[in-house]
Amino acid sequence: TPNFLSAENLWTNSHYLVEVGLVTIPMTMILLVRGIDVSVGSIVALATIVLGVAWERFDIPMALAILLTLVVATLAGLVNGLAITRLRVPDLVVTLSTMAIYRGIAEGVGGGGRVYLYEDPLIRALGESQVFGVSIGVLVLMFALSAASLVLSRTAWGRYLRVIGHNETAARFAGIPVDHIRLTLYTLSGFMSGLSAVFLAARIGTARATAGLGLEFEAITAAVVGGTAISGGEGSIWGSFLGLLLVTVVRNGLNLMGVPSPIQAMVIGSLLIITVLVNSRVRRRGE
Repeated sequence: TPNFLSAENLWTNSHYLVEVGLVTIPMTMILLVRGIDVSVGSIVALATIVLGVAWERFDIPMALAILLTLVVATLAGLVNGLAITRLRVPDLVVTLSTMAIYRGIAEGVGGGGRVYLYEDPLIRALGESQVFGVSIGVLVLMFALSAASLVLSRTAWGRYLRVIGHNETAARFAGIPVDHIRLTLYTLSGFMSGLSAVFLAARIGTARATAGLGLEFEAITAAVVGGTAISGGEGSIWGSFLGLLLVTVVRNGLNLMGVPSPIQAMVIGSLLIITVLVNSRVRRRGE
């Protein structure tokens, strides 16, 4: 379509990459240890509402409201991690439950409405400012991707994730702090969801409880399409980023072509299934 390579379209897509990409980073790490976190979209909604309510109702300066938002989102991720590591509840059950709980809290606190944030200069700066022609959000995402990639590839902690994914029992016998690592990953997932919420609020200029709907699906799809194995132990941060680029390009192209949202969901879902099937066949042949 004529608008695909336009500056405006590329600028819009860069913001979308930031919001999903920040969540995809910890999602990749969680998938590496055979975990999953389907509550990230609800944490984004909760964090967005906290940001709006703190700023509008309680007259908290935006900088402090952003800090409070990150703290609340981090605590939400910590609760997930504690339930998984201390109570021994399966991660899917925990995050499915908190997905509903956090979204419900967001709707209750927000009252079903929305808070307009455009009046604050800090939010406008986060959403519109550029450094050498690159938005602040993209710079933050690139830094986060680089740091996470270095941790996975150049540190013992990063190698532990792959060991846990391949054989958790062997990892425990080897003295690897499996529970501590899982707790750290889910806490990190909460923090990155909060950061994603801040940039989402800056982009759309509002805080509402419907924020982050389907974000967990987008993040998991990006990671899996980028080569991260659902079965754990295999994957990379930059691979997930390439998967995110592919998903974003496909969805954006479908939008520009006027394809209805239900059909778009079917296309992305089919892409995910095909990727999983291809990856599983390649691994079986390799074995």
